[in-house]
Amino acid sequence: MTELRHKILGRNRLKDLQPPSYLIPRILPEQGLVTLVAEPSSKKSFLAVHMASCVATGTPFFDIPTTKGNIVYIAAEGQFGMRKRISAWEVEQGLSIADPAFGIIAEPLQINDGEKLQALMASLLEHAEQVGGVSLVVIDTLNRTLMGDENAPRDMTTFVAGCSEIINQLGCAVLLLHHPSKNGNGGARGHSALMGAADVGLKIENGRQDRFTVKMNDKPPKDDEPADDLRLEIKVVELEPEFGLDAHGRPVTSLALVPSSVSSIGVDIKLKQPTQHQVLMDAIPRLIGDNCANRDTIRTQLNSHGHDINEKALSRALSALVDDGVLHKPDRSLYEIAYCMDM
Repeated sequence: MTELRHKILGRNRLKDLQPPSYLIPRILPEQGLVTLVAEPSSKKSFLAVHMASCVATGTPFFDIPTTKGNIVYIAAEGQFGMRKRISAWEVEQGLSIADPAFGIIAEPLQINDGEKLQALMASLLEHAEQVGGVSLVVIDTLNRTLMGDENAPRDMTTFVAGCSEIINQLGCAVLLLHHPSKNGNGGARGHSALMGAADVGLKIENGRQDRFTVKMNDKPPKDDEPADDLRLEIKVVELEPEFGLDAHGRPVTSLALVPSSVSSIGVDIKLKQPTQHQVLMDAIPRLIGDNCANRDTIRTQLNSHGHDINEKALSRALSALVDDGVLHKPDRSLYEIAYCMDM
């Protein structure tokens, strides 16, 4: 039997170890797992597309330099929206993304299923050989690529192991989109194995508003200070040349992300208090979580969390959440989260 040996470095040899390297400094390491956590419909897919497009073209990420590399985006939900989001980024930036630089897998898959992970790895490795390597794999979202229960230690640990295999075999970064914990105290939903394995954690705050913040210290880099938070806003981009007009004769549009025109540097900005409608739009999906709930249950949960509401406000919020694709009704009396329409 061969005796295993390990290399022991002296104190002076530590200088030979290389510092961490990044695709986006202090945000996206060249090899590692990064989580992006946000509520449903809080623009996390728009941010992920922006980040991936910047890497695919070597374009600065909101004035932060990037290392150019090829992308594979696993769009396990919202596949048609991907085309519009990428086009909106190209129009806003005045750039075109080379076809080999931005690969897309437009179907759900299970990363914690051994057989399906092997099939995914075979496809990724074949693609990497064809295009000269893959620098970033985006998984959108954990909910649509995990088989089983995200709260179960075994399921989440196996999922994290699958992400690690992608990182190790491709020598790439993995950006994983996920939802926050249901208790509202911050952090990613599900078993703690995920955040324990993450190298960097990002979080979107107030993502359903036109202006929002990307927090860079949900889990700071292990060997660096976190990057500065980003204050962003949405910009409507017309896509008529590629997509034509909608059913009402108006240009098809999508959203692009741009730096906020309101700066908080050196200015004491008094944030406008959210309306009752905005409060309900944020609270209802968080309270429903992975469950189904009828109107009475939703009202009871809102009251137990200190929300004093009237029936009209509740009706407007539920209707708006259904119209926005955040909720859907599997039958006439129940509501549940419609993650397949998530942003």
